[in-house]
Amino acid sequence: MSNTDKFTPIIGKNVIENLTVGMYDDPRFVYREYVQNAADQIDIAKKQKIYQSDSEPSIYIQIDNEKKKIVIEDNATGIKQAEVLPLLGNIAQSTKNKYEDKGFRGIGRLGGLGYCEKLTFETSYFGENKKSVMTWDAKRLKELFNDVDVKNDAAEIISIITDYSFNNNDDANSHYFKVTMENVTSEVLLDAQQVREYLSMVAPVPFANTFTFKNKIYENAKAKGVIIDEYNIYVNTDQLFKGYKDYIYNNKAVSTEDTIVEVNFFEESYNDSLLFWGWYGISKVMHQIPDENKERGIRLRKSNIQIGLENRLDEFHKKELGNRYFIGEIYAINKELIPNGRRDFFLDNEECTQLTRKLREAFNRIYTVYYDFSTKNSAINNSQKLEENKKLIKDTTLDDQKKKKITTEIERLEKKVADAKNFIPRILNKYKEKDSVIYSVLDESIKESGFDFTPEQKDNTPSKVVLNKPQTVQQLIATPQTLSSQEENVLKKVYAILRTNLIKSTAEELIQKIEEEFNK
Repeated sequence: MSNTDKFTPIIGKNVIENLTVGMYDDPRFVYREYVQNAADQIDIAKKQKIYQSDSEPSIYIQIDNEKKKIVIEDNATGIKQAEVLPLLGNIAQSTKNKYEDKGFRGIGRLGGLGYCEKLTFETSYFGENKKSVMTWDAKRLKELFNDVDVKNDAAEIISIITDYSFNNNDDANSHYFKVTMENVTSEVLLDAQQVREYLSMVAPVPFANTFTFKNKIYENAKAKGVIIDEYNIYVNTDQLFKGYKDYIYNNKAVSTEDTIVEVNFFEESYNDSLLFWGWYGISKVMHQIPDENKERGIRLRKSNIQIGLENRLDEFHKKELGNRYFIGEIYAINKELIPNGRRDFFLDNEECTQLTRKLREAFNRIYTVYYDFSTKNSAINNSQKLEENKKLIKDTTLDDQKKKKITTEIERLEKKVADAKNFIPRILNKYKEKDSVIYSVLDESIKESGFDFTPEQKDNTPSKVVLNKPQTVQQLIATPQTLSSQEENVLKKVYAILRTNLIKSTAEELIQKIEEEFNK
């Protein structure tokens, strides 16, 4: 082949399948793709000021399970008639800005092809009286995929399965884009409740008014210059809101312990620019959140649309199940954090590398939070068990064997509680200095439990012993003579070190043995 010869590649028909059902793990992604395309057009419509009020821009989803039909419609700008064919007929051709728009690759609209027999796009542009209709024969497409004798390339296949028409009878003031999927083959896509739950966590919708901390989140975002994109989205007339709530379900009942009582925030920057910002909820116990709570886990978002599945951030936590202790969101802010084709993470660049590193650092810090809460929970639990056993030992009907067993358990718990009285104040002091939100929740939960975390008062006065004038602590133990004031001070320090670094019972036992040795 000479240098002047040109090779004309063929784009095989299977590329269409790879760009539809082959791209994603969950059929419900088609809703996300159509919603994000509608959101982009609503943004343009807002800039063009075609809405009369803030409540007017909307996205409507109608799911008819009986007819196996889905309609997704927005009242954004619509598409100009002259641009319908190039925008809707071409693949991976898009005029959108990858730094600003939510969808920009020109493949998302094909998503519905893999899950229905007929896909129709209808649109009318604001100011034009023309309605354009493009129909894709998805059933025929599947037949062509499966026929090994069909050698047509992707472009030829699209020409075979598509049809385009328009009329000039539409209202010039109308503006919309409508997607219709007929004879839908996926039961998941036709389950309105599942779709609501999915979109309530994935789509760019507002927080519900019943989520106590929504205003605190909005205020913190505004203070940091973070814009949280939100849109009015309806499924069968029901408006969607994010699935966050104050309470946590456990075995289908509201848990009295796991109520979210506060939210805390984190942020990281790179090259003097905000890389990500986020929030997470805090309960007084910080237990693992059960699966039945669909909002469980910290979610990753870009332009307020979820990136990946709900467990996308699991790998960045110190412990495998660490993400299950929280509800919350991470918003990728830096413009160079560009979602990849599958929208399950970002394109590989320096900003993405920094994101992964700083996510691990942030999650290591909040690992300490739920570890310290777990320590506090154990201390309170041990204190309560100790009191229960102290009451139980007073039962005069107990036989000697049971009394011995309870006595042993009391001794064990006393050691645990004594230890807690040393480390609980340290945990509180750590957060008091660096995180007032965590400190407040920890302190309040301890006080509510009735657990007395005040350290035991130490008696720093040593017993009078007889020693000569030794020069070392070892000589203090070995030489039975009267102590000087200097030697008493040394012994006081020894006792103080023992009491500070050992549990109370062990420290006192050692001190007693030392004094017995002195007085031999």
